[in-house]
Amino acid sequence: MIAPWVPSPGVLVKDTRSGRVGEAVGWEAGTVALRPLVGGDTWYTDEYRPPNELDRVRARVAGRRRRA
Repeated sequence: MIAPWVPSPGVLVKDTRSGRVGEAVGWEAGTVALRPLVGGDTWYTDEYRPPNELDRVRARVAGRRRRA
């Protein structure tokens, strides 16, 4: 059996339930706490994975649009 991926604080994470990418700020009992890349409230998910390159690009573009 492969152990689940446990993201370290500061690592980007893809919430597969909502489709959003956030920065990991905590992890407990299979649930990860994520902070939006550009402002907003922390959210929690138990359905996540490492983001692929397309996820990272989309997150950067969305962040730039929010700042503009």
